[in-house]
This record gives sequence, C-alpha cells and structure tokens, in this order.
Amino acid sequence: MLPFCFEIFSTPLSLWFPATVMKRYNLLQISILLIRLVYAFNCSITPIYVDIHKRAVHGSSVYQYGSFIGVGTPAQNQSIWPSLRHNETSFASSTFCSNSNLTHCIDSTGGNVQFNLSLTWNQSSDYQDTDLQNAFATGVSGTDNLHMYTHFFVIDPAFEHLVPGSDVEFANGGDISPGIVGLGSSSTILQRMYDLGLITARVHSIYIGSGMDRASGVVNGSHVFGGYDSGRFLTPVHTYAMDLTSDEYLPVTVSNVVLDDPSNANLRNISIMNGTAPFQAKLTTDQYPLSLPYAITQAFASHTSAVPSNSSDRSLQITQPFNGTLTITLSDNFTITLPPEVVYNVSGLSPIAANDNPTDNQPFYLSVAWLGQVYLMLDLEASQFHLAQVIPKNAYVMPKTWCPSSTPVPYDYANPNPGVSDFMAKGLIGAVIGGVIGGSAVLTAIVAGLFYWRRHKYAMMVDRSWLAQEKSKGMGGLSKMNVKLQLNGSDIELSPLKEKEEVFYPEVQPPMPYRPHCGSADLDQDLRYEPYREITRGHARSLSDASSVSSIDSVNYTPPS
Repeated sequence: MLPFCFEIFSTPLSLWFPATVMKRYNLLQISILLIRLVYAFNCSITPIYVDIHKRAVHGSSVYQYGSFIGVGTPAQNQSIWPSLRHNETSFASSTFCSNSNLTHCIDSTGGNVQFNLSLTWNQSSDYQDTDLQNAFATGVSGTDNLHMYTHFFVIDPAFEHLVPGSDVEFANGGDISPGIVGLGSSSTILQRMYDLGLITARVHSIYIGSGMDRASGVVNGSHVFGGYDSGRFLTPVHTYAMDLTSDEYLPVTVSNVVLDDPSNANLRNISIMNGTAPFQAKLTTDQYPLSLPYAITQAFASHTSAVPSNSSDRSLQITQPFNGTLTITLSDNFTITLPPEVVYNVSGLSPIAANDNPTDNQPFYLSVAWLGQVYLMLDLEASQFHLAQVIPKNAYVMPKTWCPSSTPVPYDYANPNPGVSDFMAKGLIGAVIGGVIGGSAVLTAIVAGLFYWRRHKYAMMVDRSWLAQEKSKGMGGLSKMNVKLQLNGSDIELSPLKEKEEVFYPEVQPPMPYRPHCGSADLDQDLRYEPYREITRGHARSLSDASSVSSIDSVNYTPPS
C-alpha cells in the first residue's frame, strides 16, 4: 500500500477557501475538495521540478529569465515570472505588444503565444478570474495544456510534465508584463496539478535566483511543485502563518535593519531603524527593491549617500563606492544578509526603493532582492509557510515530496547518505542548470566530451539492437515514419529511413539524484541551443548547420502502419 499522511481539519471553510474560491466553485465542488483534504494526501508522489533561468522563448529573439513552461499543442515555450500575488497563469498573446506601452515590450513578456494555433485551446466566455482584479486591459481566458519543463544539465534536453486542461489567460493588451505563473493563495495551476494527482498536495517551494537583468547576477532559480529541493537550503527552518484574507498572504514582522561596512569605521553594525518600531512586511515577487518605512529609507540614504535614480522600479542609487552589507532580522530572529554586490550593484543601484512620504504606513515589502537570499516553502493546506537560508550555488538538485503540515528538512551535507555516490555528493558545479549558469569552459568541455562518448557508445548498441529488430520485421515500424518539419514557414520533409540509416535513440542521462519519469521536450526552441534533438542523428547534423533557423513551428508525422 502506498504511504499516506492523514490530516484532520476543523477550521471554517472561509479560512481554507478564500472568497475568490468560494465565488468560483459551487457548494458541491467545495465539499469534494474538503473531503479530499480531510481524508488523506498521497505523500508518495514524486514532485515536479521546474528550473528558472534565461532561455530562448517563442516569439522573441532575446533570452528571457523565468520559469520554463510551455503552453498549447504543439507547445509554445515561454519563460514566465513567478508571482506570489496573482492566482492565474497568463501569457502575452502575439498581438499584446501592439496594444501596450510596456518598455521594450517584445523582450519583456517572457515570450508570446499564438493561442489560436493550439489544438487543445478551449476558450471560455464565462470564465471567472480568481484574482481580485484582472490585471490586463484585454484578453481571453479558457483552458489549454501546460508543459512544465525540467532541465538539469546545460548539455542535455529538457523533460516534460504535461498538465492538461489548465486554466490560462492570454493578454491582448495592457501595460504590465502578462507572462506570469500564478502562485497566489488560490493558484489555479497548483490546484490543477493537485486535482490531476500530479503532486501530493497544494505545497510548493521556490528560490527566485538572481539571473534576471535587474539583479545583475548569474545564479538560476528553481521551483518544486509538490515538494522542495532538500539540497538548496540550510537549517534552521522558520515557520510563519499565512494571511488568507489578503492576496498578499505572506506577512512577516521585521525587528531590525543593520548596515555594516568593514571598510568604514563609522559604519560598523549600525541599526537604521531610526526609532521605527518593528513593522509588518509582505513577501512579494512583483518588484525587485524592498519597500521600507520612511525613517528607515532615509537613514539608509543618509549612510550610503543614496539618491533617487532613473530606474523604473524607483531603486535608490548609491553615489559613492560602498562595500557593506544590509542585514534584516525578523521577529523570530531569522536573519538574512544582503551581500555587497546586491547592496551596491555594478550600476550603483541599491536594493531599496525610494520613499519620500513621511506618512506612508502600508504596505511594506520584502521583495526579490531579499528573496534572492531565501528559500521559500509554502504549505497552502496547513496555511503556513517556511523560510530558510538558501544555498544559491547548489552542486546538485534533490527534489523531495513534501507532506502537508510537516516541516521541510534540508539535506545534511556534513553527513551524506551512504547510498549517494561521490559523483552525486560533489555534483557538477557549473553544469547544473538548477545551480548556476555557465561555469568553467574547461569543465564544460570535459563533461561534454565524457557524455558524448557515453552516448555514442550506448547509441551504437541501441542502433544494432533496433536495426536487428527492424530487419526481422521486414523494415516495419519506425523505418516507415514520414516526418514533416515546418521551419520558419518553409516545409522540410524527412524521407522514410532506409535499412542502413541510423534510427532515433533515447537520450542517455548522466547519473543524478533525481530524474523525472517523463518524456523529453521540446521542439520549439532554438536549434543552435540544443542541436541534437531531431528525429535521426543524420538529420540532426544537416539541420544544425542551418544557423538562420530560429525555431520549429510545427511537426507532423505519419505513424507506423
């Protein structure tokens, strides 16, 4: 029998189901959801790991930072931003930027989608938006397939988890970026994954990373649906209550803010609370700089010679070199220190937003600049969330299933499990997408060479085996497959394989602590990024030479008779 964890709940419906959910679902649907909550959670379901990094996206030539998610059939792959406030998962339509004043629009939406080309798109005229207010001027809503991609290694393809019939919105106009993964308290994507049995419960964890342009960093983020990455955070783990009466439902209390510059004797461990009492702040991913009370903001500006900048996010700009840190302590003594490169980045921008209103009392935010040092774990079933010090450049990823109401436990690097090999224990720093972009060119070359040799050796064995089977069948099966690719509007037809041609072989993955049980993806990315993704190795060689080809628009094939 599969292991289960049981939870009995006695809280009112209004606490478990916010007003947006009560409005959208009828009493019978809510009763079914409640029965599932009361009965059990299947805590044996493998979580879904989605990496957050810069990648090629459909509809733009610029690599964009975000969660690696595709939509529609065939998939149009996007890089969309995780939002802790929005509930809906939304995308820019192909016409969005024609109806938007968003700066650098085509390169700021995480890609765009021609939703009418999807074979699985189902538009709804009476769709009820779960967000408190629709963020976009015009758009359409309905359901379509979502493709959640796991991409562990730079030199390997991604793996796909299909979430069919998911609620999605396509924005046709507006002045904010619509490329959003909705992770609010009534997240539709989280609910859909749970309803389909893809995750154990409405639990997930996220590290936002620092690979976005504003952060000027190189560390990628990660998102684990139905679990957490035990290799990406440290003890202790701190627990807080959610406020489900608000769309900004992750409150904490800040008790102290300290500046420390070792190179300045007058600025050693100076509190800049400036008489401010401990205050409540909300966690958000909707902005980069922190929004702090007026007195604290003014004290920061005074000590660092900061002035308002021309940045669109209203960050203060430090006008003199600063090599100090900024430490924020919460009421339970959870302490996070922003390093010098965050406090004073290459452009001189600070992680603090300007505040020139002495009477400004609410709201205050600990935002992306702060979350870039934090591992955030959210348990919507128990209405609580957890915070821990993140390990930004983790050597390898270890997603673990998370049973609701339990406290996540980080991997003990000091005492590794006996079953973990030396390869896994040391990881592949620089090659793991979940850790950090790039790495040593020499290491990458060595690793690539090793993997190529292993794949080639394995491929020869597979080729001989499959060709023998094909020959015994009179060259039936895969050898009769006709494949048509449409590249930038031009049709290229791949003829059936002859007896001595090399057939498609499965990808060989290097050893790793976790490998999803799913198929490879995706055909809609830049061929120069992953050129070994075609139907046969022979065709892959010929297509990879076409450097002007940016994407595969569609794939049609005739199945074997």
